[in-house]
Amino acid sequence: MKRSFSLSGIMLYPYSLFLIAGVGALLGFFTALSLKRHPDKSEENSFAIEMLIVCVAAALPAAILFDALFHFAESGEFVIGGATFYGGLLVALAMYPPLLAFKRNRTVSIYDRLCDLAPCIAAGHCLGRIGCFFGGCCFGKPTDSFLGVVFPEGSLPYEYYGGAVAVHPTQLYEAAFLLLLALFLWKPAKKEAFPLYLMLYGAGRFFLEFLRGDDRGALPFLPLSPAQGVSVVLFVLGGTLLLVRGIRARRGLPRRSKE
Repeated sequence: MKRSFSLSGIMLYPYSLFLIAGVGALLGFFTALSLKRHPDKSEENSFAIEMLIVCVAAALPAAILFDALFHFAESGEFVIGGATFYGGLLVALAMYPPLLAFKRNRTVSIYDRLCDLAPCIAAGHCLGRIGCFFGGCCFGKPTDSFLGVVFPEGSLPYEYYGGAVAVHPTQLYEAAFLLLLALFLWKPAKKEAFPLYLMLYGAGRFFLEFLRGDDRGALPFLPLSPAQGVSVVLFVLGGTLLLVRGIRARRGLPRRSKE
């Protein structure tokens, strides 16, 4: 695998290319899905897409800041140098509903927009994780499994373990999981896609963390990684949302899927 290559004298990095592709896939799929599911809501669709771009722009610095905060909680040193997906996701999801609420006379509910967005997040994140594999970050623990991957000299796993050691390709495990999740949320589960995304990704990420070998900081007073802590929160939020919607449905109350 190559961490970089030259094209017409320009140095390119697969990690950055896949990251850009992931953002493009997120925005492109959301645009296509909005037009497909709400074909007569062009003005609302445009507003929803524009607000999503604002949230994506805020997600990157948030991902960098959250990573620095996690490591500060563990070591007391505030160092900018990494990024965490959960930091960007939390900030983007916290911003998006209030921004959508600024649109008056909405006929597509905020919940429906979030359900449209869920498979797009998973698809974009899938490409981002493939970029992580090429970049060598987010690597796994050593393994004797046939699935083990030996990263080259100079890579993060090579330096972390002090040599050529076969490790779990946790980046590819997660990419495969995210691809399946995106397909599931796109159609079979589209009516409850958002809470199911929170629950399923939260659960999947929680267990994948046990295979991770890189330093991700630690939660104070808990034997969990920061990502596992956030995963638990997402799972609970998704489950609560599903429960509330189920109770409303049994009582014959509208689920607020339309406004």
